[in-house]
Order: sequence, then structure tokens, then C-alpha cells
Amino acid sequence: MEGGSVSLASWFAAPLTVDQAQVSLSEVRQRLRTGRCTPAGAFNIRLGEIVFRFWAGQDVEPDYGNCLAMAEDDRQRAMLELCFGQLLIARKCRSAWLHLDRGFALAAHLLEPEEYFSVLKRHELLRQLPVAPGASEGASLEALLNEARVIARLRGPASRPDLRGPRHRDTVD
Repeated sequence: MEGGSVSLASWFAAPLTVDQAQVSLSEVRQRLRTGRCTPAGAFNIRLGEIVFRFWAGQDVEPDYGNCLAMAEDDRQRAMLELCFGQLLIARKCRSAWLHLDRGFALAAHLLEPEEYFSVLKRHELLRQLPVAPGASEGASLEALLNEARVIARLRGPASRPDLRGPRHRDTVD
């Protein structure tokens, strides 16, 4: 996550054990202390810090707020919102959709067409997941998508999202 070339279509929320997160967090903090990186690199390192703190079980709301204030453009804001939303949806938190929807809206004009439709399809499928105010155990993207596919099949064709509805308006806005 260090450089400015990370795709907005990437998945940033692969679950980590607390031990893995703490080791990675100490590495990230060391990189931040050296201060030898570009502004985009520093922003991406801060995003990494949010990810590792999240999986270490620490409160990341203040870090999210700081990163949002530090974001220099729509790309960085989109990256933050998508990353934070992915962390929350990995634990099936209801508040994930606020961030994922905001991130997708910011990223839509920045994504290449295949990335745009990849993220759109992923979000629409993940909407099948049951979410709650509290957090469940973290799950990988593959596990989340598999669960969402099963739920969609069990619900039948009526559960398919209407892409023309209020949740999403395609590129003709």
C-alpha cells in the first residue's frame, strides 16, 4: 500500500490474526517514524495502519477521521472509504454500506471500465449479506462472496438487485 499506484478496485480487508496485525502494525509505525516517503506513500501507509489496528482489535474511528482530514483528493478519499467499508463488511457491520457507497461514488469516475464493473458487481453481491450493528468474526472476500451467492440463490430471482434502483445509477448520471 505504499505507493500511489494501488488500484481502487483492490480488496484491502483480508482478515489477520491479532498477532499478525500487531507485527505488521509495528512495521508500519517504524516506516512512519522514518518519514521518508511521498505524501501519497504516507497516506497509503496510514491506510495500512488502519487495517492493522482494526485486525488487532483497536479502535480505528479516530484514525479514519484523521485520514479523511489528511486526504488530498477524491482518489485518496475513495481509497479510505472503500478500505474502511471493506473492513466493516468483512465483519458484517451495518455501517459498512455508508463507507462502501461513499467510496464507490468517489471512485466511479477514477476506475477503468473493467474495474468499475468489478467493484459494482462485488458490491451488489455483498449486499445480500446480513449485516448487524455489532461485528461478527472477520471473513475473507472469497468467503463473503460465497455466502452472498448462497443467500442470493436461496432467495431466488426476486432478490437480484435492480441496478436502476435507488442504490445505484449507472454511468448515465
